[in-house]
Amino acid sequence: MSLQSRPVSLLGSSGAIGSLLQLSLKPSPVPLLRKPWRSLNITQGAQSAVRFDGVEPSRAPAESLVVLICKSYDVMAAVSTLPTTAPVLILSNGLVPLIRPLQEFRREGALFMGSTTVGAGKVSDLDAGDGLREIEVKENGRGQTILGCVGDVGDDIAESMAHLSNFQAQMTAASFPTSVVDPPVLMKALWMKMFLNCLINPSCTIKGTRNEEAKMDTKLLDECLAVQRVIDPNVTIDQKEVTKLFDEVVEKTGKNKNSMMQDILAGRKTEIDFLTGFIRRIGEEHGVDVSRSRELEQQVKTLEFHRLGE
Repeated sequence: MSLQSRPVSLLGSSGAIGSLLQLSLKPSPVPLLRKPWRSLNITQGAQSAVRFDGVEPSRAPAESLVVLICKSYDVMAAVSTLPTTAPVLILSNGLVPLIRPLQEFRREGALFMGSTTVGAGKVSDLDAGDGLREIEVKENGRGQTILGCVGDVGDDIAESMAHLSNFQAQMTAASFPTSVVDPPVLMKALWMKMFLNCLINPSCTIKGTRNEEAKMDTKLLDECLAVQRVIDPNVTIDQKEVTKLFDEVVEKTGKNKNSMMQDILAGRKTEIDFLTGFIRRIGEEHGVDVSRSRELEQQVKTLEFHRLGE
C-alpha cells in the first residue's frame, strides 16, 4: 500500500486542534464521531465552511491510522471504543501517566504517541440539529509535533511505521513541522511537554492570565525533575534545557489562554490530575518533596469545583 493510499481517521475532530487538523490535512481524515453527532461543518476565518460526514469510532475504516486527540482523562475510554486491530496515535497532554495503562491494554494494533505544540482555539461550537455540529476554529500557532512508539508496534513493524510516516508526510505537507523519532527521544519529549504544562497551565489559570505572564517556578521544576528521575532514570533532562524551552514557548504563545484556563472558563473538568496531580502522587509515594505541586493542584481543584458547581 502506497503512502498516498493509507487512510487516516481522526477521533477528536470536534476539539480545537482536531478541528484545525481535520480542515488542514489532505486527504481529509475520516472523522470518528460519537452519537448524537454524525457530521461536522468546520470553518476558519473567512473560509467557507467545509462539511465532513463521520462514522462511529467502532467503525473506523480498515487499514487506517486512528489519530486520537482528547483530554487525558478520556484517553482510555476513547481507545476502548476503537477496533482492537487499528493502529492508534495519541496526541494529548499528560501522556506520561497513561503510558503503562495503555501498554497493558489488550490491543492488537500498534500504539504510538506524540507531543505537539500546535495551538488552536474554538471561536464557536454550535448544535445545528440533526446530528450536525458547526465549529469555527482559529489557529494560534504551528509549533512542533514529534511522533514515535512507546511499546509493541505489532508483528509487521514496517507496516506499522509506514502509517506513522504517512501521517508525518500529511502534517508536513500542511505546513505543520513534524518528525518521527526513536523511543528515547519521544519519552524525553513527552516529559518536557508535561513539565511545560505543569509550569504554565496551573499558575496562569489560577491568576487568570495569558501565557505571557507565566514565570519560571524553580521549586515546581525541581519537583518535576525529581519525580522524573525516580520513575524514569534513563531519560536525562536538566533544568537549563527546560528553562530554555519554557522561555521559547511563553514567547511564542504569549497571547494564548492555555487549555486548562479554557476548561475552567467553560465549566469543564481540567487535566490537573495528569499534570501536577501526577507529580504530587508519585512524589509522595517516593518521599520526594512535592509541596508546590500539591499547592497548585489544590488551587486548581478549588477553581474547578466552583465552576463545575455553577
